[in-house]
Amino acid sequence: MNKMNKVKQFFNLSATLVLTTCFLLTGCKKGNTADTASETTRFINGTYAIMTMQNQGDYNLVGGQDSSMKEPIKQMLQQYWSISDLNSGMKQVQELTSKNGMHSKEFVDQVKELGIDKMSKQEFETKLAAITDPEQKIHLQLLYDAYTDLGYNAILGWDLGRANFLLTSFYVAGFNDENTALDKALEVSKRIQKTFKSWDEYNRSYMYGYLYWSNEDPKDSSSKYAERQGFISELKKDTKSPFQVKWDTKLEKDWK
Repeated sequence: MNKMNKVKQFFNLSATLVLTTCFLLTGCKKGNTADTASETTRFINGTYAIMTMQNQGDYNLVGGQDSSMKEPIKQMLQQYWSISDLNSGMKQVQELTSKNGMHSKEFVDQVKELGIDKMSKQEFETKLAAITDPEQKIHLQLLYDAYTDLGYNAILGWDLGRANFLLTSFYVAGFNDENTALDKALEVSKRIQKTFKSWDEYNRSYMYGYLYWSNEDPKDSSSKYAERQGFISELKKDTKSPFQVKWDTKLEKDWK
């Protein structure tokens, strides 16, 4: 199996060097709290909460950051996504939210091409045993694990979660207003809610997608994957986090 050519827009979502420096200089002002933000807004914020944690942001804020982060966010969008304005940004969002998604389409194509969707566990293990390249082995195992867990939508959460991250980041960057960002993110969030059965299922999809994109070894405790899994654990334990919003909450526009 040839190693996959992924489209890596080097979106190390954190833009850690940029954002951490700015936090040290400016701090992070508080906006909404878990007590004041609506359930719908909190649900939306939850769809990219892992990224907010990576960016040392505030999950109560739309976009995870306040207005003091406008320039760093604009720099991050340009550097990692080649997004310089709303028009170029929406092109990325449209690809992420298209019927087949961005990386999700590649995933489905590979699963079908390799016949993973028709393999028994024994057939897969035989195929896996014949592979000697460690990275290929990791990638094939991921395809099998993700597909057997969540089917063809196994990494769709990765595409849709990043779409909501971008949509709300456009607000922080000053490309549009908060209500417009929430309007668009609401539609994506409804699709997320319809596609997955719980926060756990959605987060598994997001993390499968991250592994697909990064090709990291999920067994490596020093990896960015392990760090993100740690964020999920923190958010699940945090009684104020968006993950405490019921998955079946009616999502509706409750802003003007």
